Amino acid sequence: MKTAFKTGSGSVTLRDIELRETGINEIRLKVDVCGICGTDLHKTDSPKESKFGHEVAGTVIEVGAAVDLFQPGDNVVLDSSTPCGSCDNCHNGRQELCTNIQSIFHIGSFGFAEEMLAPAISAIHYDGLTPEVACLQEPLGVAIDVFKLADISIDSNVLVIGAGPIGLMAAALARRAGARKVFVSDFANRCTRMKYAEKIGIDAWHDPSVASLGSFDFGCGINRIIVTAPPIVLPGAFDVAVKGAIIAFIGIGGENFGQCTFDADRFHFKKLQLRASFASPALYGPLALRYLKEGVVDGDAMISHEFGLDNIAEAMNAAALPEALKVIVRP
Repeated sequence: MKTAFKTGSGSVTLRDIELRETGINEIRLKVDVCGICGTDLHKTDSPKESKFGHEVAGTVIEVGAAVDLFQPGDNVVLDSSTPCGSCDNCHNGRQELCTNIQSIFHIGSFGFAEEMLAPAISAIHYDGLTPEVACLQEPLGVAIDVFKLADISIDSNVLVIGAGPIGLMAAALARRAGARKVFVSDFANRCTRMKYAEKIGIDAWHDPSVASLGSFDFGCGINRIIVTAPPIVLPGAFDVAVKGAIIAFIGIGGENFGQCTFDADRFHFKKLQLRASFASPALYGPLALRYLKEGVVDGDAMISHEFGLDNIAEAMNAAALPEALKVIVRP
């Protein structure tokens, strides 16, 4: 079975491996498609090879002895992580704080492969969507999480910093929620992303290479900000936020861009709120599928490139290009 491996230096290779037997609470999938996430492009310091790929749509080919919700032939998507439903936090209605998360990451089986294993609890039935669009439920679930955290309403003037798939999906949700104004900040050379933002109906695009956020004339007070860029940009968000604004962020910066310094006194006097979104476990998979079916988010327009698994290295290179939006790999 062909499986993609990524090294710490960022190179990608394909190897033939054998999957172990399906566990009693697991399902075995034929991977139909897997999307490339921005985190897949991150390099690590580890010299070891690792499997990867977590935006998965597939077809069930085998179920474990204790699995009764799925059968071979079912079309499913996967949460990359799922609340267990059994720990104290889950029983107390705080599934987002689950202490026994079920995940493909824990069993070491991933989507850039011909077949994979997954906890059955992480699978969600889908119909009425192509696999290419269905696999977008995973990043859309992340976008829903940060969107809800930002508490956007019809009185909101929203700025989204970072126009990757999650940022643009969050912008689409803000527009659908009736936000008064929606702005997006990212580099204008990301033309595919800019066109998608224009299709959503944003009010303006800010290019940080042309003007700083602080000098940009929004024509209104920004009271809601969603940051999907690295945390190093947060001080700029605090500067343009009006008194009482909420800033929700999900961007990851790693060693080089994960730190930021800001005037905490000014933050305090402006009564700002900074809310961290970390969509693990995932909570909105079925809602994401519904939004894709209803066209709340245009999944087809989100897909900019498609590759076969044999061309996974080329797919990874394409995903790093400015014109890429969502790159799909089809085993």
